[in-house]
Amino acid sequence: LLPLISIIRFYLIGFLDPVAWLLAVVWATFSFFPLPSTDTITMRNVIGTICGWAADYFSMRVKLEDPDSLKPGRAYMMGFEPHSALPVGIPCVFSCCSPYLPPFCRGSLHALASSVCFAVPFVRQLWWWLGFRPADKKWVNRLLSSGKSVMLCPGGVQECLYMTTTDELVYLKKRHGFVRMALQHGAPLVPVFAFNQTKAYSWYRPGPPLFPAKLIAWVSRQIGAVPLIIYGQWGTPAPHRAHMSVVVGRPIEVPHLPEPPAEVVQQYLDAFISEMEALFERHKAEAGCESMKLVVM
Repeated sequence: LLPLISIIRFYLIGFLDPVAWLLAVVWATFSFFPLPSTDTITMRNVIGTICGWAADYFSMRVKLEDPDSLKPGRAYMMGFEPHSALPVGIPCVFSCCSPYLPPFCRGSLHALASSVCFAVPFVRQLWWWLGFRPADKKWVNRLLSSGKSVMLCPGGVQECLYMTTTDELVYLKKRHGFVRMALQHGAPLVPVFAFNQTKAYSWYRPGPPLFPAKLIAWVSRQIGAVPLIIYGQWGTPAPHRAHMSVVVGRPIEVPHLPEPPAEVVQQYLDAFISEMEALFERHKAEAGCESMKLVVM
């Protein structure tokens, strides 16, 4: 909106309008100013405090199944599920300055977010301050090569196309890319599941009988997101006070293969899916989700 308002003011008031110039400068600064230069200790402290408040709001509980198996300083490929309407568990727990961040990955973990987020003024700064990096191969290779761990949601927004309010759903059977990159760097795969995250926001997804399911799927492919109406308490953006539990599973060791064969990638994808299913079954009763099933697509 800032560039649009600026252009309108230039047109109506003139090229010397100070407000138009101020808006243009603010927009240009937040759009193009190098992100690392905005990452200060003060800002990290502020973001860390906010993440702590958010986690407390959800009565967040973080559990590591086998803390001794997760070594500080080692690079891991961490797969977070489910995506839900919004994966709020990632910034609450796994932002670089969250007080809930597990000790083994402090100072060495970056979550990934859609590259589109880093093209939007203000949003790009917020994501950077949280420690997020663009979800593309270049960044994943750069982080893993430097010994950093990476967290991503393999199912991504595709899960929003099929999720329900009665069961948990993960879209993993066709997600070979993150496994391939883990093999290329010898980074163990770590399953992570956020119980009750799906209750943080209510949602409405257009579909039959008003809209054909194929139309919604086509629109989702075109825009890179599923068209959802998302709302929280009393229809506001404030999330529901869901009691969330985030469980970090045991790492799955993988070989270091610069050019992994397709059958090896499939083997370790199957292992990741099996461990994610087992993790869900082991902890769902403790998280208050004993009546729910995990659907894998």
